[in-house]
Amino acid sequence: MKGREQDAGGSGSVAIEQHVDAPAGDVAAYIGDFRNAKEWMVGVEGVERLDKDSYRLMLESPVGKLEPEAKILEQDASVVRWVYTSVIEGSGEVTVNPSAPDGSSCVVSYTSEFHLRSKILNRAARFVGLEHFARRNGERSLLRLKHLMEARRY
Repeated sequence: MKGREQDAGGSGSVAIEQHVDAPAGDVAAYIGDFRNAKEWMVGVEGVERLDKDSYRLMLESPVGKLEPEAKILEQDASVVRWVYTSVIEGSGEVTVNPSAPDGSSCVVSYTSEFHLRSKILNRAARFVGLEHFARRNGERSLLRLKHLMEARRY
């Protein structure tokens, strides 16, 4: 399963997965620290921790720079789940599941549903293809994560 893309349905949704030749625990720990998003998530230019479970992301998008806030809803050894609390309406999730009996590899899945809260920006986003942009950045992000983890550069 190399960068397989799935249609999650609905407007502004992405669901993709990537096989990674690295232990699930290592990958999950790296992803679990939301501050690492800048290192592996394409389009994330910065991450600011607001409190224990909330962050502000600095994103580059086809409609300009966006700074949504995200609240972590769940975070454990195999999943990070969040909801956007400003600028973007929606949520996201990254799961890490072992794929080899010896635990030496895993499958990372990323899903997200979103739309911009501003009606004007949301219309502009549909016009410039924000969903395609998000899907492509998601694919590139999982490939970047794969390369980081497999090269042990984290």
